[in-house]
Amino acid sequence: MRAAATHARLTIRTRLTLTYGGLFAASAAAMIGLLYLFMMYGPSYSPTLTSTISVTKCGAALCGADSHASGAGAFAKPTSPGLLAFEVSSKADFLQALVLFSAVALLVLMVIVLLVGWVVAGRMLAPLQKITSTAQGIADSTLHERIPLDGPRDEIRELAETFNAMLRRLEQAFQAQRRFAANASHELRTPLASMRTILQVTLAVPDPEQLRIAGPQLLALNQRSTEITEALLTLARADHGAIAHEEADLGSLAHELWVQSRPQAEQAGVTVAEPRGRSTVWGDSVLLRQLMRNLVDNAIRHNHRGGTVTVGVAETDSGEASIRVRNTGPELGQDEVDRAFEPFHRLDTRKESRTARPGGHGLGLAIVQSIVRAHDGTLTATPLRPNGLEVTVRLPGPHHRVDAEPHSPAADAGHR
Repeated sequence: MRAAATHARLTIRTRLTLTYGGLFAASAAAMIGLLYLFMMYGPSYSPTLTSTISVTKCGAALCGADSHASGAGAFAKPTSPGLLAFEVSSKADFLQALVLFSAVALLVLMVIVLLVGWVVAGRMLAPLQKITSTAQGIADSTLHERIPLDGPRDEIRELAETFNAMLRRLEQAFQAQRRFAANASHELRTPLASMRTILQVTLAVPDPEQLRIAGPQLLALNQRSTEITEALLTLARADHGAIAHEEADLGSLAHELWVQSRPQAEQAGVTVAEPRGRSTVWGDSVLLRQLMRNLVDNAIRHNHRGGTVTVGVAETDSGEASIRVRNTGPELGQDEVDRAFEPFHRLDTRKESRTARPGGHGLGLAIVQSIVRAHDGTLTATPLRPNGLEVTVRLPGPHHRVDAEPHSPAADAGHR
């Protein structure tokens, strides 16, 4: 019954029209009531005529020169056929005639107000109908459509601009999803196809030497597939907010990663300065370690021999935790830096300042962005001059504690 009543609800246009009409009727009724009270108690009626005086519906202004009301038994006669004369012999008769004429005028004006209100409400709601028709016609392939913006800058214009901004974000999200699916399938298919080719060649020529060569190649391809799969799982976990909440010491994590990255940095000919500063956050220590590892790894990878990498951890005046990673890599533009956080996007490998290390899978910075988002943080990447990049991550401090849901043993085991 409630669902049927909801579907039978009047349209906004009808409700606006009835609202206008109701307000007009209430105002007019109040005015008539006040006028009635004023005429009843305000003027002093002292008729001196003993005879009945008749007045017409047309009023004194509409009656001709033949109309007169002087003397006993005088009548104001109508000047046009069809007009009725009302006999006013007392104050009660006058008030009754006043109420009757006012009610007729109110009914006529009420009809006019309802018609005008219906038209005005339709014109006011026309932009909303345009928004509705545009929303109904939008599908996955037509997200590029926008609501035309015209008219004054009012609430409806603001709604249209907000809707267009939402469509723009949806279009970008769908495009990123399509690119992600295409890139993920390509990245996973490439090592599998290479492994199949190596196996086919090895089986076609059963040579022990060929088997010895194929073993490390297959192992490297398998390692790459494993890394891509683990990166995709980490990205999905961060995007869906499936994170633990515990106290994490960013200073200790930074120092731990500094020790672990020294062999990698020495091989690339890059110097990683010992991180300084301490700060504590409330979040997932495993994901936060992955965040810092990806930042340091990218800072080393996209650098030149003899370059430097600095890692700083600090607590801001507002109580937030700050992680800042800076390197002396190639010169980058802001557009290229922004695209670097898209999944499977890689920086230009032809940069002369790039180290000799092989390229990554293009998910490192995308994972960083997802982890920051999962922790309600912010991330900024600023290209340095003349060259290099500085990435700053701000995370809520330990006061921003979010109670975590209890984990099952299976989830805890998977987390470890």
